[in-house]
Amino acid sequence: MIGRACTAALMSALALVGCYSGAPLAEGDEGAASTGETSEGGEAGSAAGSTDASGSSSSGDATTEATTEPEVVDPLAELDQFSEAEARAYLATIAPMVVGRLLTEAEAKLISYYGSRGLAGVIEGWIEDKAFAETARMMMQVKLHASGQSDEIDFELPGNLAAHVAAQKLPYARLITADYCVDGAGSKIPCDSGAPYTAGVLTTRAYLRANASRFNLRRARRMLYIFNCQVYPMSSNLQPPLEKESLIAMFQALTPEDQTVEEAKSGFGNGFACYSCHSQFGAHSQLFVRFDQDGNYRPDATGLQDPEDELGRSPGGLFVSHFVDPVAAAQEITQVFGVPVEDLAVAAKVLSEDETFYQCGARNVIEWTFGLSEAEAAKTDPLLLQELARRARARRPEPTFGDLFLVTLTHPAVIDVVLAGQGALP
Repeated sequence: MIGRACTAALMSALALVGCYSGAPLAEGDEGAASTGETSEGGEAGSAAGSTDASGSSSSGDATTEATTEPEVVDPLAELDQFSEAEARAYLATIAPMVVGRLLTEAEAKLISYYGSRGLAGVIEGWIEDKAFAETARMMMQVKLHASGQSDEIDFELPGNLAAHVAAQKLPYARLITADYCVDGAGSKIPCDSGAPYTAGVLTTRAYLRANASRFNLRRARRMLYIFNCQVYPMSSNLQPPLEKESLIAMFQALTPEDQTVEEAKSGFGNGFACYSCHSQFGAHSQLFVRFDQDGNYRPDATGLQDPEDELGRSPGGLFVSHFVDPVAAAQEITQVFGVPVEDLAVAAKVLSEDETFYQCGARNVIEWTFGLSEAEAAKTDPLLLQELARRARARRPEPTFGDLFLVTLTHPAVIDVVLAGQGALP
């Protein structure tokens, strides 16, 4: 893992001032402003607004788009600006987090022979290494808060799928679109939630149990944050809000004075943000309305409040829907990024096809490789992420784990920042 000096350099050099106003919530924080649970760093929403990975501001509907075609670059020629010593030092810095070991003598010799252009060849070799699949496993276990075993639940299923996707060079999107899970031996098996559909890691009891919370807020928030790098409220161009009248009373409130639900009045911690956040939150949390607190699929879910339990809990260990209509509350039908979806599997496909998906994948690579916190990684320049996603999709229409690591870790802006943090190099 790189030193703190290098981390600080990454944060300052890869960030645009004012490009991000939110931060991920701490584990266990449900982030519901109007349920009395305010966010640490504001991921649940702030009236000040935030910027999504595509560079759109959530405080307005305008989206800035490039007016010219991106310049075609030669990735190898870009590396000529670095010396052999710099290339060797850079690889030595990142090797432990990518393949879990130090730079080998053979890899150092490759740099001596090809110069800094050999840097790309070394990283391509790492992607072929068996250890790379384990890197993908660990990376997603950390992001998904899921690993280990219990008497009931195999918390290794998400990591197993990530390792399989990386080892088999399958599209990165299979993490949430695969119609199977993978056991410890690497064999395909049905996922364990009992749902009549499969959405990769999202339909494992490991993910569902580890991220269970009232109103299904944590399940929705982690899904959008991990795979599309979105926080609430996000751009209304990206996620159109639900109609105010379609929500239960507590989520219709725009001001503390509007709040009519007694249990929510004392916890209205984010000012005007309740409807702003939950008009989008509600669309995504509805995807999980039929999964109980242990991750089991329950077709009998009603999505209605249990009058004998705390706010946000539905009978039978289930969670409350945002929708006021009892028929709508019991259904999985909703909309994601403005697209009507019938269940979580369809929604996952929509998420994976949005431009923010691979931008977010590149940000996850930066976060993991350089030991950044989620809050630190969230400050990465959105324009850099757009460029990394473009390069990954230029390699193949559905980039793999390896593609994302390669284009990210060979980008001159990333290399420059790491070298700047080394201090001892010219």
